[in-house]
Amino acid sequence: MNKMLISYRPELENPPREGGFGIITEVGMIQLSPGVNTDVPDSKWEVARNNGVVKRLMSLGAIEEVKAPATVQDIPHNLETLTALPFTEALRIIDVMYKEDQLNDWKKVEGRVKVRSAINKRLEAIRIGKV
Repeated sequence: MNKMLISYRPELENPPREGGFGIITEVGMIQLSPGVNTDVPDSKWEVARNNGVVKRLMSLGAIEEVKAPATVQDIPHNLETLTALPFTEALRIIDVMYKEDQLNDWKKVEGRVKVRSAINKRLEAIRIGKV
């Protein structure tokens, strides 16, 4: 049985919260802990992802199907590209960006508060050497 990797970030819920998330579906209970969950069977996830609450949390970025980590090759170099990316994808790209000038350029055109905050945190990490 294949297992789906699901990331749950309760701090992105509206309102933000802490702790796990559980939902009962036609195929049983799905329980997510904060962070990456590696034990969700694909068959259960296929049903759960169509649930209205799960869809809403996915649209907020609080629940995400985990893909391979972003690489430097995935980084958009066009200023407008970051603003066009979904929230969680923008955060993944920011996490691997190492060019301060590119981050500052993105910050100038980015309107999403949490994305701007992630840019600021990444800039600080670069300044203190935690690249």
